[in-house]
Amino acid sequence: MIETGCGRNRLVDIENTFAPDVVIYSHGHPDHCAGSNFFPPERLWGPDECKETNGDLARMAERFVKPELKEDWIFYVTTSSELRDFKTGNFFDRDHVFDFGDTLMETVFAPGHTDDHYCFYLPNEKIMLTTDIDLTSFGPWYANPESRIDDFIDSIERVISYEIETVVSSHLGVIRDNIRERFDQFLAGFKERDENILEFLSSPRSMDDFVDRALIYKKYPYMASILRFFEAEMINKHLDRLMSKGLVTEKNGRFFRD
Repeated sequence: MIETGCGRNRLVDIENTFAPDVVIYSHGHPDHCAGSNFFPPERLWGPDECKETNGDLARMAERFVKPELKEDWIFYVTTSSELRDFKTGNFFDRDHVFDFGDTLMETVFAPGHTDDHYCFYLPNEKIMLTTDIDLTSFGPWYANPESRIDDFIDSIERVISYEIETVVSSHLGVIRDNIRERFDQFLAGFKERDENILEFLSSPRSMDDFVDRALIYKKYPYMASILRFFEAEMINKHLDRLMSKGLVTEKNGRFFRD
């Protein structure tokens, strides 16, 4: 079983029907590991990266949000995704191959989304489980302090280099058509956001202006404090890139297009 964030009722059904010997979560985001406490540690596998924090809600909050939002984040994830503290008994790294007999599964280290983000490739079946390189219309998500745009782009390009006939996206399901075009469209999201930011800088803007405009999230329908933080994190990462290219400058907390 790969990913445990499907809800306790489904986990009960899966356990009763299949009793999986190997349970894997791809990275430490709550929607991917929330049900991990349901399984005994000896059956649970997680990334070697960030193994000191995954499963410890307080330390996960320190990774994913700023200190003043720590309690908000813990409240949200424990109520919305049923995340609880859990212990992982086994760890994989970027060179690991899971051998399931007729089926092999290679780990594909894909940081940028988070420091511990992995995809999984089944070479015999040419299936890539892209986890949060999810190909959704929202586009790439890199809103934690540890997220990095350049690493995310490199990871997507690494995944594309595999021979893939089927994609399994954690947020979109099974994809068998126009695979390369879907990856290209997902990658284009970074450039589109750069362009939207430059367009918004038709006049000088503060970070509050950006967050209020919600160029990426569009709106904040729940837990606005956290979503506004995520918006600011992604905008800041783009502004840093644009400033490094000489396209944007910052002075006294305001950003200007050069």
